[in-house]
Amino acid sequence: MKEVVERMRPLFYPKSVAIVGASDNPTRFGYARLKCLLDFGYKGAVYPVNPRLAGKEVLGLKCYGSVLDIPDEVDLAYMDVSARTALSVLRDCGKKGVKAAIIFAGGFSEVGDEGRKLEDEIQAIAKETGMVILGPNCIGVTNLYANLCTFALNLGNLNLDARSLEPGKISLIAQSGTLSVSFLLLSLVRGFHPGKIVSSGNEVVVTLTEVLEYFVEDPDTKVIAMYIEAVRNGRKFIELCRSTTKPLVALKAGKFEAGKSAARSHTAAIAGSVEVWNAVCKQAGIIQAESFEELYELSMALASPLRPHGNRVAIVSVLGGPAVIASDACERQGLRVPKLTEESVKRLRQILPPIASVTNPVDTTGSVMENINMFRDALEVVCQDPNIDMIITMPPIMHAPSLINISRAVVDAARQYGKPIVVVWALPFGVKMREFEEAIRILSEGEVPHCYMPERATKMLSALLTQTELEKKKAKARGF
Repeated sequence: MKEVVERMRPLFYPKSVAIVGASDNPTRFGYARLKCLLDFGYKGAVYPVNPRLAGKEVLGLKCYGSVLDIPDEVDLAYMDVSARTALSVLRDCGKKGVKAAIIFAGGFSEVGDEGRKLEDEIQAIAKETGMVILGPNCIGVTNLYANLCTFALNLGNLNLDARSLEPGKISLIAQSGTLSVSFLLLSLVRGFHPGKIVSSGNEVVVTLTEVLEYFVEDPDTKVIAMYIEAVRNGRKFIELCRSTTKPLVALKAGKFEAGKSAARSHTAAIAGSVEVWNAVCKQAGIIQAESFEELYELSMALASPLRPHGNRVAIVSVLGGPAVIASDACERQGLRVPKLTEESVKRLRQILPPIASVTNPVDTTGSVMENINMFRDALEVVCQDPNIDMIITMPPIMHAPSLINISRAVVDAARQYGKPIVVVWALPFGVKMREFEEAIRILSEGEVPHCYMPERATKMLSALLTQTELEKKKAKARGF
């Protein structure tokens, strides 16, 4: 399996990139893609390629008429050209000795027999040259460890300095370009950044399974997230999943009839039934997500280093209604909300005002907004309780300074007591409030997962518990 790391290296860590189809028109993808690569702070050599602009400058870089005209070696070529033009460019790349290529264009097997013939030619070129070819019908790769992004993101519109993004533990394989971008953008709001993202497209040469193999071996990848419409090499896929103790989270589309039809038109892939997929997940040790945002949230939770020892949950809240919802949601997920020990109840009565509830859920009341020490001390009591394995905590939403202080207290408690904590906001993401954004940053840097509303938190805790059991089972099977 180690050879896949070397084979895929030019795709993830190219020393030079050629953007074929680069444009000087800010409204064109060829311009946006080149600018995005530069804005991300990619440190290798970048070569715009466009015969119409040969000899001119595009974004301060000399433009070449062909990859064959580039005087230096090229590791990765990104092709922002039509389907038929992509084939001639691929042939030039083969002559040039380009090691990897990404084909953006659609119009291949997803449109019928003529497109399939074009894909056959791509396979022949790959076999002849040994080139790693991603796509077609994809948007390529993001690798924050290498400041590499081949997406066409307008970072100016996002008020974002991509060079400040710290690479994270999550790697995503997606059979959708749009969802690849969405995962990255979602991370900008939620704070847990991915390390690597691959949009695999039609998978004529490089398949989802091959990318999975790379991520299994990649030391920077700690959690593998997948958006899957179809798996082409099912046996190898299952073997890879079973071979690793890294958390695997997948959102499978095309499980039902309408989705199957959509998947065929999207990537020309044949999607399996829901029963088959459920069996695959059980056999391979994959945690299933039911929505795209859940895929991100479960990945976020599993990127946290902490694991629970049991299913007992404490709820520490300043919010009454959401605490009740959390209790019901725990039960639906097979989690228990047990009573605290008599010692914990005694200590909580000494810390909190008389009107506070010191059972489980623990309602600290709004008094903590004026005295953060009460919240911190109550959280510590709960974390120390031997009846508790995991904690859900819900900060106030009406007193902005408390958001920051409570986030700091949560990070400290998670580090000190080693029990997973999920923070639940009753404040929707996207709300522009400096204190809220700062609180999210603190939690993310402290590797404490967070979400909107308690039902999501219980799914995140359930995933942590499932992963703990899977890791034990896989370790036992491997003789550890």
